[in-house]
Amino acid sequence: MSAASGQEWVARPFPRLDWLPDETLFSLCSRQHLVMGNLNPATTSTAVLGLRQQFIKHDIPCGISALERTGFEYLGSAESILLNHTIFPLFVPFQNKVKIEDALMTVKSDRLDSIKYRLGLVSSGFGAEHPLKACPYCMCEDVHAHGIAYWHLTHQYPGVLICPRHQAWLMASTKSRRWSGRFEWSLPANEFLIEQASSQKLWSRPVFLALADNVIDLASIGRATSFEPCAVARAYRTAVLQGSRSASLLDRTEQLRRFHLFESLPTDKRSSESFVNQFVRTPRRSIHPLKHLILIDWLFDDLHSFLEAYNAEVARSAQQVARTPSRLPDKRVSLSSSGAPAKNAPRPKRLKGRLREDLLLKLAEGVSKQVLCEEFQITVSTINKLLRAYPATYAIALKARHRRETDEHRSQWQHLHGLYPELGVQALRNKMPPLYAWLYRNDKTWLIAEGQTFAKPAHVNKHHVDWEARDYRLLSMLRMACDSIALPQRGPVTMAQLYAMIPILSTCLENRCQYPESRAYLSTVLGRSKPQDLLDHG
Repeated sequence: MSAASGQEWVARPFPRLDWLPDETLFSLCSRQHLVMGNLNPATTSTAVLGLRQQFIKHDIPCGISALERTGFEYLGSAESILLNHTIFPLFVPFQNKVKIEDALMTVKSDRLDSIKYRLGLVSSGFGAEHPLKACPYCMCEDVHAHGIAYWHLTHQYPGVLICPRHQAWLMASTKSRRWSGRFEWSLPANEFLIEQASSQKLWSRPVFLALADNVIDLASIGRATSFEPCAVARAYRTAVLQGSRSASLLDRTEQLRRFHLFESLPTDKRSSESFVNQFVRTPRRSIHPLKHLILIDWLFDDLHSFLEAYNAEVARSAQQVARTPSRLPDKRVSLSSSGAPAKNAPRPKRLKGRLREDLLLKLAEGVSKQVLCEEFQITVSTINKLLRAYPATYAIALKARHRRETDEHRSQWQHLHGLYPELGVQALRNKMPPLYAWLYRNDKTWLIAEGQTFAKPAHVNKHHVDWEARDYRLLSMLRMACDSIALPQRGPVTMAQLYAMIPILSTCLENRCQYPESRAYLSTVLGRSKPQDLLDHG
């Protein structure tokens, strides 16, 4: 072990492990850690991914491109690993192409930064933590077939709470959590697996099985393509207007809301209307794919029916584009005030008769000087002399030229908005500052009016949070958990046991200003003098 780094020295070449069926990257790295015999997780992390221990991620990893430099290029390209051995594809279909490319670049680098926020996970209400999950029956089959239990990719997607193969409830791992084994390599083992909720026996198996199938199908779509956000919104809007549904959104999600992951779903008519409104508008922000799937289940019953409606919207939009003139600016026409003289250009000449009349007519129509020079084989100097001789035509030409340039800049701005429909005026301005500056100086009224037609962020009504009720609810859960732990073992209760039994406890305790009664109770049970010490996950 190196004294400087505190890590073990590992000899090359490393043992070569191949992918097991439906295996995650974290699982393969955990098996690599096992066969290498390393005691320190950082040793394997540095050897495989070239990263420190603090960058060990089991859901959306980083540093994948380093595999090609550390001798693991046989595992596949960085993009192939990301799409086939992580949960990342689930978040692709409802993102625009710009965000997808940005996320791919981030995951390949050695830092994730705010990628979960940019993908809409942090503000989704579902949380950005994705506990490792395993099926007991799959574990037995894996040990029999491969000699070891490992993490299956289809089990790790958020929203998959039941094994599609055995229809058994998945168990959650106490490893790789914020409160236990956060930066460690681990494989599924019975002693580290717990039920996801104490009320699991009351859940509706068909509801969660249907959700799991939709999640897995959506991830398969994300490996190949992504949806056009505006077409998705139109498909939702059409389905909402048709209004032929047997149950309300509240009734449809009642079974899901029994699990703590879905507690943020609408619980009354007002919040359900707000929930739907954020989808039928032109999107301005990223929305968690689970919310899309919940709405799809209500509007279309299944993902296949939604795909049919979406493809119909795409085809209808393509027909409309084919029937309307292109909004792309004519690249042959320069937006400059005059064309630069070409080498060996013809000399200025006197204009007489029909030639002069045709030239004056085209100038009055706003045709650019460059185009006229090419058409009549004359110089810009000749045109300028002609305009000075006819000041009235010159004034008309200036107005026509300004109108032509205005149309060109408007077309460019509309075309840019078509490329990035989810961006606002400020973000679109940053894409092409000179274009925005010209319109602001020369066509400000139109620019402001056009900006009013852009999609605005959906207004979400902020409901009052009853912290006292939340505190009372958490206190009741703590008392029940402490009783169930203390009675059988007749020993002290630990925070790790409470975290395992109450999944939301860790998140609640992070809010230091709330839950005073629950904190006081925990301090009494654990024998700690200060409630703040509860954040020490010991």
